[in-house]
Amino acid sequence: MPVKYSIVIPTRNRAEYLPYAVRSVLDSDRDDVELVVSNNHSSDGTDRFLSELNDPRLRVIQPSIVLPMAGHYEFAINEARGDWITLLGDDDAVMPYIFERLDHYIEEFSDTDIISSARAYYFWEGCEDFYGNSVVGYQSRQEATLRSTKRDLMSVLKGARSCFDMPQIYTTSMIKRSLYEEIKSKSGGCFYHSIIPDMYSVVALCLSRNTYLRVEEPLFWVGTSNKSMGRSDRIYRDAEQFNEDYRAKYPCVPRKISNQISYTIHSNAFSAMYIYECLLSSPLKQQEHFSSRLRMKVLAAVLTDLRSNKRGDSERKEVISAIREECQSYGISLVIVRAISMMNLVRSRLHWLFRLPARVMRRLGLSRSTISLRSTIRADFPTIADASDAVSDRVIHAHKSNLLQSKQ
Repeated sequence: MPVKYSIVIPTRNRAEYLPYAVRSVLDSDRDDVELVVSNNHSSDGTDRFLSELNDPRLRVIQPSIVLPMAGHYEFAINEARGDWITLLGDDDAVMPYIFERLDHYIEEFSDTDIISSARAYYFWEGCEDFYGNSVVGYQSRQEATLRSTKRDLMSVLKGARSCFDMPQIYTTSMIKRSLYEEIKSKSGGCFYHSIIPDMYSVVALCLSRNTYLRVEEPLFWVGTSNKSMGRSDRIYRDAEQFNEDYRAKYPCVPRKISNQISYTIHSNAFSAMYIYECLLSSPLKQQEHFSSRLRMKVLAAVLTDLRSNKRGDSERKEVISAIREECQSYGISLVIVRAISMMNLVRSRLHWLFRLPARVMRRLGLSRSTISLRSTIRADFPTIADASDAVSDRVIHAHKSNLLQSKQ
């Protein structure tokens, strides 16, 4: 049977979480689904776990050397054979209903080749220092809209939209494989041109299509573990230390960030700067993306983020100094950057207030079209599989209620 959906899991030393990601896919009874797991030379028993699996829909692959993240992602997803593809984090999972809902959206929006879904969160034990006692956060609405890629990309660069709410080739989204191949063809044979692969895919997809389908029904679990929190310096070191002797065999391994980007700002994890670096690194970029005006908006977004979120004093001083240097290097007025940042801050607060009533209604489950599940009780949801079971029960109950209401 032809493969319709390919889920690709790149993994390295996550044996405690990987089985749940794998089972979430293979628990489906569909024959038109394949799972590709790429083991990047794990040393924690991952190979033993994978060798014990027996499912014709599963393929296990491995590069001949340890690859940096972006290079590994490209190696892995090149093995996908399905019409629709994505990468799944090894501490994430797919929802039990994912393939049936994808069938529905693909039939209803037959011209789209990018589907992005709302995020549902599962927090594995061990990351309480960052996220408190949160264990599960799930909220679903039966809404699907076509959105502008260019407008939303610009909103991310200005700090008005989260990069995690954007389409990408990673957990939360699916794209047509033909689009992936098209982008590779237009980009010199390699898809990824930044060391931050998930953020680069946001840029590549947005520059290649005018619209994408956004669904407010989570199709995946975004798992957060103590091995997946934030981006460490390792992602920079791994890329820089890639052995060029293997370049002929693995040509698609980005080595470093763009030299037009401040390493200090980039390494301090600002979404707008991540996306901007990917934009400047992309062969798909246009001349307009080099403008001082756009750089000014990005720096203002970084400053707004710095003001809005808790960061250490030393980090704040370091980033502000880097912003000042950027302004001097590119002839940008720091006064204007600060003014734009203040306007961004006011605008975001007003937007938050405007959306507060609807958000409260959905959080309390008072919206008829909303299915919600939130918990801080670890014993009720010890694994991501337990969260999936609970969501399945709620979805089934909601569908039965809707049928009864429609009959009345």
